[in-house]
Amino acid sequence: MSLLEVSDLRTYFYTEGGIVQAVDGVDFSVNAGETLGIVGESGAGKSVTVRSLLGLIDPPGTVVDGTITFDGQDLHSLTESELRREIRGSEISFVFQDPMSALNPVYTVGSQIAEVVEHHTDRTATEAWDRAVELLDDVGIPDAAVRADQYPHEFSGGMRQRVLIAMALSCNPKLIIADEPTTALDVTIQAQILDLFEEIQDRYNTGLIYVTHDLGVVREVCDRVAVMYLGEVVERGRYEDLFNDPKHPYTQMLMRSVVTPDRPVSSLDPIEGAMPSAVDPPSGCRFRTRCPVAIDDCSTIEPPDYAVTSDHAAACLLYDDDFAGDPPVLHERTTGGGRDE
Repeated sequence: MSLLEVSDLRTYFYTEGGIVQAVDGVDFSVNAGETLGIVGESGAGKSVTVRSLLGLIDPPGTVVDGTITFDGQDLHSLTESELRREIRGSEISFVFQDPMSALNPVYTVGSQIAEVVEHHTDRTATEAWDRAVELLDDVGIPDAAVRADQYPHEFSGGMRQRVLIAMALSCNPKLIIADEPTTALDVTIQAQILDLFEEIQDRYNTGLIYVTHDLGVVREVCDRVAVMYLGEVVERGRYEDLFNDPKHPYTQMLMRSVVTPDRPVSSLDPIEGAMPSAVDPPSGCRFRTRCPVAIDDCSTIEPPDYAVTSDHAAACLLYDDDFAGDPPVLHERTTGGGRDE
């Protein structure tokens, strides 16, 4: 059984301008020790999806439908107090994009980590502090005992992100959700953080959901990938399959818009147009308004997932048996730049 199973998740925001269908029927799963990458453009619904798992959606937003099963337990049935007491920070931890806003500037980093440990365990204050120092050392912060007494503003951006990761690890969670955790970091620090996540998984067999718009990051850390567009997952599969042979036109076009070692900036082919509004999404396939190979049926039929291999699916009518001819290929095969097998 998977560690996390998400089925038909729908999260809407009820605004004066209409109902924003931010997440509209999303399915995915994560196994212990596995990394699932959720990728897509800004506005695709990635962050809303993962925040929905832990009840972190503020009004006017709400999870309107779907099941979220974690380690055999239905999270959607839990109250806010039950989620806070039993799940958040202990069983599932969240690493946010901006560590400066996630850390309280008036408390030392050690005290903030120790507070989490005390809240979720039966350790004494002294034991919780010792655990905080141990965690800071585990995530590669030098002189951890000294740095634990310092404040967030005394740390660099990369070090602050390590503090958040230490906090996420404080109660040995079974699943970590990382929402764009390296976006604001330079490439050298980004690589160090990605290596740290991999080391953590090897040591603790922790499941990881990694949310990003950066396909290069996905190639480095993810076992499987779910590609989102306008609130829906349009393609899913092992990262090798998606990068070597993407099937959905949106995924193919994403690949063509990314710099790789064998594709210089001059050869990039960005996706034309803008993502439509989630208040009034296109009928049928939501990508059809930007898709260069859309057919008439794309405007009336909402495509289901079509299995292209045993572990690779794409929500595109081009893979329906009634489609005449071979589906077009919009991408160039990408090579290099991925992690070692």
